[in-house]
Amino acid sequence: MFRLPLFAGLALCVTSTAIFSACEQEEEEKFGFTCVELLQAENQDTDPFAGTAKIKVTLKYEPCLINYYTKTNSGQAMTGKDGEAVFAEWKDRLCTESVADSLVACEVEEFAQTLQDSPTNPIYQMTVTYRVTDTSKISGRTLLWGPGPVEAYADCTNNERPYAKLTLPSDVIGIDKDNKTIWNAQSWANPRGIMQRNTAGCIQASIARGN
Repeated sequence: MFRLPLFAGLALCVTSTAIFSACEQEEEEKFGFTCVELLQAENQDTDPFAGTAKIKVTLKYEPCLINYYTKTNSGQAMTGKDGEAVFAEWKDRLCTESVADSLVACEVEEFAQTLQDSPTNPIYQMTVTYRVTDTSKISGRTLLWGPGPVEAYADCTNNERPYAKLTLPSDVIGIDKDNKTIWNAQSWANPRGIMQRNTAGCIQASIARGN
């Protein structure tokens, strides 16, 4: 059977409109991330990140993502029939993805997605736990949080967009080797992050040591 060499196959993606469209579609990704930049708060005289063994980031889903995971694409939830593979892939990718900003040196330990439909206490959020592999590479660096559907695939309605948001100081915490919380978000800028494939517009969390 005749086979085109690799460079010829790649050329076809460029020279043939039909084939180019197919190649582009194969490479397009439906899932991405938002991001949180960790900054030393101005009132901190010493490095608040010293001794950090793990970081936990909890963001609440806004309506588009709630609808995505509970109605239109419930199979993509973490416990859904298709979600397990997506979350497994991004467990490997969140700390290694090629982005413009420098990432915290980490490995993803686990995801905890909560989709609790309750008239009195609805909870729609996800916590990502990261193991820190180098404490000198935290301050001023970025954590990727996800996965989640990018806007083109999020099935948003009513002018909504696939946002998640930070609402509490305890939504971003650092934990030491004894499993004790040693720092949290003192304040933050741009508390909403959109699911995308780059680190533009990250949530900026100013971090302070606990008492």
